[in-house]
Amino acid sequence: MNGTNISFLETVFTFCIAFFLAICFTPIAMKMAQRLHIMDEPNARKTHKIAVPYLGGVAIYFAFLVACSLFVALSKEMLGILIGGTVLLIVGAIDDKMDISAKLRLAIQIACAYLAVRCGIVIQGIGNPITSEYISLGFFSVPLSMLWIITVTNIMNFIDGLDGLASGTAAIASLTLMIVAWQMNLSEVVVLSAALAGACIGFLRYNFHPAKIFMGDAGALFIGFVLACLSIRGPMKGATFATMLVPMLALGLPLFDTMIVFFKRIKAGNSPMHADRRHIHHILYDNGLTQKQTVLWLYAISICLGLSAIEVSSVHGRLISFLVGLLGVILFISARSLKKWESDVNTKGYGRKFVDELQDELKKRENREQEGK
Repeated sequence: MNGTNISFLETVFTFCIAFFLAICFTPIAMKMAQRLHIMDEPNARKTHKIAVPYLGGVAIYFAFLVACSLFVALSKEMLGILIGGTVLLIVGAIDDKMDISAKLRLAIQIACAYLAVRCGIVIQGIGNPITSEYISLGFFSVPLSMLWIITVTNIMNFIDGLDGLASGTAAIASLTLMIVAWQMNLSEVVVLSAALAGACIGFLRYNFHPAKIFMGDAGALFIGFVLACLSIRGPMKGATFATMLVPMLALGLPLFDTMIVFFKRIKAGNSPMHADRRHIHHILYDNGLTQKQTVLWLYAISICLGLSAIEVSSVHGRLISFLVGLLGVILFISARSLKKWESDVNTKGYGRKFVDELQDELKKRENREQEGK
């Protein structure tokens, strides 16, 4: 399904169906998570003080699945996205319930990425930024495509640290890819992006602070995988260097933040996967911003980078793209330049305050239980 055989109204209808289905499915996912006790328990690294249900990703998954099935035929590429996304959703849900080893998770992600590539979701080449000549990647197209898919799959999980941050960022990235795909007459990508954006925004109704449910690893891995595949099927399908920049800008916030965090962890002698509070949302929140203020600041960065991505492929819009992108970069650098508090909860104010509040909350719950008896 390519070309201009989808109307604006059909795109809006797909978005609205996904939006309303996510609103309907999310309470069901909440009850299912509570019944199966798939909950995110509070600890010193997390900002919530009571257990919050996982499985929000399941609601996003089914809303996306139903909405996109209305106008998208089951092509080979679509099959690769659905099978890979479903497998990662299941793996993420199991990981939300009981921790899966990092090696096993990576092995499954590699298998899903390879499946997507075998189904035709592959970066064939790149545009030369100087001569505009198309350079075929040849043998390297498969490993580079797999690397991109695995990277984007994981960065959505890394940024899922505050209420509404991952779902909102994913929605902005999806809308960006949708608009660029519309400009390129790629109808399948338009519909899939609209469905994903609608599902994420519908879920945000319950996920924005104070969150009633989290998407969990199930949602983050599924969304990341779908975004990675759509970026290859959409902008990366173009033969110019400018279109290759689109997904990097659309996913700029989690992508650039993860790169910086990994570099700092390695520089400190730690594993790049070592959990800490170096991510940009931790820095803003630890320096006194509320959850809503932090998330809205990061939304602003994503919107700036998204607008920059939309205009970058247009010759007349590249100045606008540069200026808006520069604003996003300034906001990003400003956030990361704030003095970061250490993550030692026993010695620093934020951690100590969190522990005290958590203990008070637990005491109140114990008192209510005793009174009930």
